Amino acid sequence: MKHNRNSKSEARNTKQIQMSKTENPKQYDLEDRIITSVGQASRLSENSAGQATSSAEQPMNPIGQPMIPVGQASRLPENRLSEKSWRRRLPHFQLSSGYYFITFSTHNRQPLLPSQKDAVFNAIHFLNQKRYELLAVVVMDDHVHMVLNPLDTLSRIMHSIKSFTAHQINKASNRRGKLWQDENLDRYIRDQEELLQKLNYIANNPIKANLAAKYGDYRWLYIKGWINDNA
Repeated sequence: MKHNRNSKSEARNTKQIQMSKTENPKQYDLEDRIITSVGQASRLSENSAGQATSSAEQPMNPIGQPMIPVGQASRLPENRLSEKSWRRRLPHFQLSSGYYFITFSTHNRQPLLPSQKDAVFNAIHFLNQKRYELLAVVVMDDHVHMVLNPLDTLSRIMHSIKSFTAHQINKASNRRGKLWQDENLDRYIRDQEELLQKLNYIANNPIKANLAAKYGDYRWLYIKGWINDNA
């Protein structure tokens, strides 16, 4: 008898639900969708994992620049490179021995004229493969960043660059006096990860300083095998 009463009760409940769905179909349509979405949870999580894996391959826009995710837009100025874009586009450098990140600045932070930037940029390239292996350089308005593998002592390398460019610029400008600060900042690059960080910093430096819209437009920027490398 209890089984018969339970069956009748279930039948009444089923009939009430069907009548309620008829009276308010939108409510139960939403519930059906929720139930369906719960049933798809495992498939959605698999798709999400697949999307997370594929996100490492960052899409490029029609002019070949990386598309920055919305969450990064406030942190990265337009046309700057994201870390993922760097890892795809940067030539592979095998970190062997003795790479340094070097910074030196003009005396009293005196701005360099475009022709003076040319002189510094060309002098640094002239000494490439003579005093060092040059991986990257950027000549900014009042300072210079380089990544190099020295073939001579750092003190001799910096003396060569500074004395040659100071003499050349002073002669062309009909001026005398110091051009560069005596001090240099040099940091030994410990591993491949730090090398990528320094090259990334150099490439984005002109854009961050609003000296160029794109890193490829700044003619005093060089990264071996990639930017302004005509070899």
